Amino acid sequence: MATSNVMDILASTDAEGETAAPDDEEDTGAPEDEEEETASAELEAEDADTGDINALRKRGRTSITLDEARQLQARARARGKIVERRKAKVKAKARPRMPANMVPPNSGARQILERWSARKDPFAVRQDGHYYSITEIPCKCLGTTTRAWLHIPAGEYKLFDRAVGDEVKFLGNTATATTNWTNLQRPSKNTYNEQEFLIQSITMQEAGLRVRYDSGEIEKIAGLSEAKAVLTGQSWLWDDAGMFLPKEIFHDTTGENLLYRSVRRSAVVYFHWDKTRTGGNANTRKILIDHLRNVPDTKVRTLSRTSGGAPVLPVPDGYIFTDNPERSEHGAFSAIVHIPEDIVFPVKPIDLGAGTPTKPLEVGLYLQLSLNGIAFEAKPSS
Repeated sequence: MATSNVMDILASTDAEGETAAPDDEEDTGAPEDEEEETASAELEAEDADTGDINALRKRGRTSITLDEARQLQARARARGKIVERRKAKVKAKARPRMPANMVPPNSGARQILERWSARKDPFAVRQDGHYYSITEIPCKCLGTTTRAWLHIPAGEYKLFDRAVGDEVKFLGNTATATTNWTNLQRPSKNTYNEQEFLIQSITMQEAGLRVRYDSGEIEKIAGLSEAKAVLTGQSWLWDDAGMFLPKEIFHDTTGENLLYRSVRRSAVVYFHWDKTRTGGNANTRKILIDHLRNVPDTKVRTLSRTSGGAPVLPVPDGYIFTDNPERSEHGAFSAIVHIPEDIVFPVKPIDLGAGTPTKPLEVGLYLQLSLNGIAFEAKPSS
């Protein structure tokens, strides 16, 4: 027995099942339970590397020739290939498969691109798409000429519900929206630019202040006739000197608008899609985006929610804004600044020149929200 050839001995032990014969051929699809049993046996043999050696020792072989060593090495390499294939199969089997109906993350741009490509009409894509809109938050001034406060009522304040040319209100004064209010344009109620916009991030900023006093009191004060438009809410106003606005609105050192800060600390922002405005069913979709204080102010350089330091707040993938709500499957888009509770902001009435303090009727605070993303728009054939 001691003189038997190593390969003859191992052929016999392979046949008896004591050792496993290596096979370089590709797997032909054995049953899963058989594959797992074979893989387990080979992995155990590989860990100790004693499967063949033990079989030879049992049969009296205590030494081998160089040629037999090369044969054992070849046999070990062949078995190693099988082991690696088995490991790969076990690993592949353990990897979870995504559901067929699951939309992969960050697929919004791909889906819009496929939809526009299917139209067969010319279109353009702009990576630096940008929409902005302003909303008015009227702050009523309550109290007396010696003890007063601005009252910011709880409620919802809409953005992107007006386009250039639409009617807007400034503290009750009727005006027409210009590009100072929004860059959303609709040439007519039936004609649109045919643009679809994938929202990727948002930013905001303070957009200005207005103040409205009683016009009858303004008429009584000498020298204020030229300022009547400013004092009746018809013009924008920046007044950290406290000539027309209560000085408490602005920080003494930095000049920061504290009225604006109070709203940022208290409000949240929603995206809203409404089919009822486009003649569809009564379905609406309203999604909370974030607290307003987490939406970076583009005027505050140090404020950031992104790892790269860019002053933007990324939003979940797939939110669509279209300038033609009639063709949107979701309905008319708007954004909403929601103030859940009343805000009280104490102020001191100021002397406008009458010799006694005068209390404003209301102060208008204006916020601008910007949508940043990718724009897809139709282009006429050349």
